Amino acid sequence: MSLNIILPQEGKLGLKASAVQMVSLNNDYKGNSARAEIHIIEAASKGAKLILLPEFALAGYTFEDGIWESAEPLKGRTYKWLKVFASKYETYIGTCILETDGRDFFDTFILVGPDEFFFHRKIEPASYEAFTFSAKGINQSVFDTKLGRIGVAICFDTTKTHTIKTLIELNPDILLLAYSSPELPWFCLPKDRKAWVEEYRNTPELYASFLACPVIVSNKTGEAHSRIPYLPHFLRMDESFTEGTCMLDGTGRKLSEIQGGPGIIVEDLEMNKMPGRTPFLPKGRWLMPFTLTTRITMDGALLLGRLRYMLSKKRKMAAARTYEAAGFS
Repeated sequence: MSLNIILPQEGKLGLKASAVQMVSLNNDYKGNSARAEIHIIEAASKGAKLILLPEFALAGYTFEDGIWESAEPLKGRTYKWLKVFASKYETYIGTCILETDGRDFFDTFILVGPDEFFFHRKIEPASYEAFTFSAKGINQSVFDTKLGRIGVAICFDTTKTHTIKTLIELNPDILLLAYSSPELPWFCLPKDRKAWVEEYRNTPELYASFLACPVIVSNKTGEAHSRIPYLPHFLRMDESFTEGTCMLDGTGRKLSEIQGGPGIIVEDLEMNKMPGRTPFLPKGRWLMPFTLTTRITMDGALLLGRLRYMLSKKRKMAAARTYEAAGFS
């Protein structure tokens, strides 16, 4: 099997990889799959042997219970669907699914290769996400693949010190950052909204320089729509995704970026490890310096969501139903 490992220059080991920025709608698994398929085929036709789709590329993104209907087992329909492309094009494809094990829901990144499979569950739900899926805590986030050591972090996990500390210890050759990141809702303070986007934009460079490895970022484009639990109906999330799909080298230099709308980028990435900068990590759990208002709001919603999730009979019934509907028991 040829995996298109390239030698960019001076014998440096490299890999042709692709990041996808796509439209992903709620309650539209079929449509999202069709859109993703177009991007996967285009990337594969350009020789990409590692393709990153956004977090919840096929499931959509909402804080409402309806997202449970898109849940699937770990090796359910999305795994089987990606396996077809991975085998046909001899490539590795990663995205996040809403996983159910018959009892709980998880935001789970899956990496599907021609004859390999890896997964990582989101460490901590972001704010209101805790109403719809469970926290997994620290779990395997670097995979020993035939392409090299591939690390992954999912969206809001990148803002926490536990994520970067684990990745520094595990020392990946390349890092995948899968996002489904919209702007903060309109009713948040302007300074909070501005800082939110700025810190999102700064995160990939920070990780690349700390880990001294290439970073691939994939996010959505278009709009995110959802009611927000326990808030009045007019206080909705109807915002644009922050986009920003890009690739960086191991120094933190941005190689390419999708400026707006759907599309792909393909780059030849050098995967030789180089000396990283000594990380001076902040104390506590927050890596990125969000405003105090944002941190308090996020943590408050997280605690409230965890309590509701734990006590929800509706959640338990939905987990069992979607698991059984997929042919598992």
